[in-house]
Amino acid sequence: MEKFKEFGENALTEKGAKPWYLIFFQEQTGFFSLLLWFGSFLCFIGYAVDNSSPDNLYLGIVLAVVVFATGCFSYAQTSKAASLMADFKNFIPREAMCKRNGAWNKVESRLLVPGDIIKLNGGDNIPADVVLYTTNEMKVNNASLTGESEDLLRQHDAKLPNVFESPNVAFFGTMCTAGVGEGIVFRTGDNSCIGRIATLTQSATSADTPLSIEIHRFILIISFVAFTLGISFFLFGLAIYDIITNLVFAIGIIVANVPEGLLATVTVSLALTAQRMAKKFVLVKNLESVETLGSTSCICSDKTGTLTQNRMSLSQMFFDMRSIDCSINWEIFKRLEEMELAKGTDGNLKNLPKPQYENTDIGFQTLVRTIALSTTSFFAYTPGNDEIRAKLAKKFKKDVSKIPKDFTDGDEWYPEYLIVQ
Repeated sequence: MEKFKEFGENALTEKGAKPWYLIFFQEQTGFFSLLLWFGSFLCFIGYAVDNSSPDNLYLGIVLAVVVFATGCFSYAQTSKAASLMADFKNFIPREAMCKRNGAWNKVESRLLVPGDIIKLNGGDNIPADVVLYTTNEMKVNNASLTGESEDLLRQHDAKLPNVFESPNVAFFGTMCTAGVGEGIVFRTGDNSCIGRIATLTQSATSADTPLSIEIHRFILIISFVAFTLGISFFLFGLAIYDIITNLVFAIGIIVANVPEGLLATVTVSLALTAQRMAKKFVLVKNLESVETLGSTSCICSDKTGTLTQNRMSLSQMFFDMRSIDCSINWEIFKRLEEMELAKGTDGNLKNLPKPQYENTDIGFQTLVRTIALSTTSFFAYTPGNDEIRAKLAKKFKKDVSKIPKDFTDGDEWYPEYLIVQ
């Protein structure tokens, strides 16, 4: 335990995490939101000065409700995005087989420290960066680091100068898919390879999007025009009307120049675009990225798509002595076609990209059957606790918060998960 205290806990720390109430406050107090809050405040002042007409009171309430509702909507969209650190934390297994005091025992993975000797078996998630000193047909899947789904053979007697390419090293966050191996932990937690990646994702800074820059400039111009007109009319009106009447009139001019609906319009437009992209299997974690994507002129990506999805995609098929472009997935095409047909007369089937093959074609069916019969595959998947809790909650119609966060073989909920599967 003293050794553990010296090196700290083998876990990824979330740096600069903001509490939910601070994020909610930021959504309510953006530059544009502050202008609308100020307009609402001026309306209440105008009503307090002259309450002969309730128009200023109604307008102030409407402005406050619009700003608050838009802020809540933006916060709801932001909170839907899964935390990057939560994804990284799922990489660490609960327990690891560790050799201490000459005996093998299961210890909590978070208690591992550099110098510990651990044993890895097929199906185990690797709990730390490890240098292997013995292996037996051991293979690892480095998809979480490299995006490539092909299993790599680990060899304890093969060494390369580059530690990331050396066959005798296994990394935290990857999985041992076959064989067995033993090794010495040399990096844990934030010092591991995946920990450094997590640190980089949190320290990365983002620049203002073109849309936010233009809105900021537009608000500055509108604010300048509104206050200039309001103050000018207030000063000119002093020669004709009393101060109270001029003040109410100046407030009305300033509020009239505030674009009350612009904030809600921009937020809702971005949210609707994000929903449309989700239907095309594009996950949007930040609403501003929708607008930024529209300004992109060049997108660089891994050629097979494995970098983002750990899934290889087919680009061409050859059967019946001809080459067929199959970049358009048949199932996705049919789904989009059903969506357009559901629109009725508003549907647009002409511009819908169609695949160059038919799934009823005899040559295509023969090719698929040949691939299926000539392929040997297996399914190996270890669900995370969050997925287990979500499926149990859905099955038993309970709130997710009432499902235990941790599972062991003896938990009363865990056998039920096997039924759910």
